[in-house]
Amino acid sequence: MLRLLVGLIGVTSVLVAGSLLFGGGSLLWFDAAFTDEDGFINSAPVDVDVDGYALVAGPTEIDIEPEFPIEVGGLATIRIRAESQSATPGIFLGVAEATALEAYLDGSTYAVVEDLDEESLELTYRTSEDGVIPASPTTVDLWSSSTHGTGEQVLEWEIESGDYALVVMNETGSEPMAFEATVGVRVPLVRPIGVGLLIGGGITLALGTILLAIAL
Repeated sequence: MLRLLVGLIGVTSVLVAGSLLFGGGSLLWFDAAFTDEDGFINSAPVDVDVDGYALVAGPTEIDIEPEFPIEVGGLATIRIRAESQSATPGIFLGVAEATALEAYLDGSTYAVVEDLDEESLELTYRTSEDGVIPASPTTVDLWSSSTHGTGEQVLEWEIESGDYALVVMNETGSEPMAFEATVGVRVPLVRPIGVGLLIGGGITLALGTILLAIAL
């Protein structure tokens, strides 16, 4: 009876070890196959044309392909690369609390990201008959993180708890906009978790093997 119990524990341990080893190996493969030299998983470049003063997106509305295997909220860094398709004006990238951003853009026409895939953006527009021209985003103090200028601009933001939104504008606050953008996400815990699962799987497999040897 005791030998049977030891054998059952051994078989269970081997099965659990297989799951741990598969999970750890998958995470490490994913990290090696899809991340760049800075550890970011990136979307393909997307050409964007906006008939308005701004493009707004919440981090939860941004999907990276391939789909990331773990929840990234609070543990990740988002990176936006964008370059205007005209020499002037320069482009502005910023992150702000959603309510503050809505107040800043109130009365203006701007686009909202509904979906992002590898080829295009799906946009909806919030239009206003007021026709308000927003102040230049470089002159207002509401950004948690921002960058602006001519040529390619890069914004990195460590995701914080709260209701935040990303915005792309002309740095003068003018309309329309046309730019190319790439979105990336980095989750530093992927590699340590993968290694931990492999170590745990190896230990569990060794234990299960020993128990099966005793039972037999």
